Amino acid sequence: MVAQCATVSPEMVELLSTDDAKKAMLVPGCGFARSFGPDGQMLHEPLAEDVEGLVYADLDLGMISLAKAAADPAGHYARPDVTRLLLNKTPGDRVVSFSAPGVEVEAAPGPTRGPSSAQPAPQS
Repeated sequence: MVAQCATVSPEMVELLSTDDAKKAMLVPGCGFARSFGPDGQMLHEPLAEDVEGLVYADLDLGMISLAKAAADPAGHYARPDVTRLLLNKTPGDRVVSFSAPGVEVEAAPGPTRGPSSAQPAPQS
């Protein structure tokens, strides 16, 4: 994985910061360019956050299959003894009004459907 980014210069902070609140949020630097291997390890010496530059890394392509075997992010989802998908076909409210102490919420106009008006899902 490659995480590229640019640094923010002190001059850019001054240009973009029109008040103290913006100046506090935008600080010089913020450059964290990184390259990570399939195992999650950083592949190079990191640059300082206020340094612009290029990072180079060598990747051992054999590590890809090793990382996939260890994490298996897709394979175990294909096992029916471990994972299943449940689909609820029962009609239900998608927008629900509620109230909290000290907060008034107006009821939405139009018809509402509650449990009393819900129809059972057809059997297939």
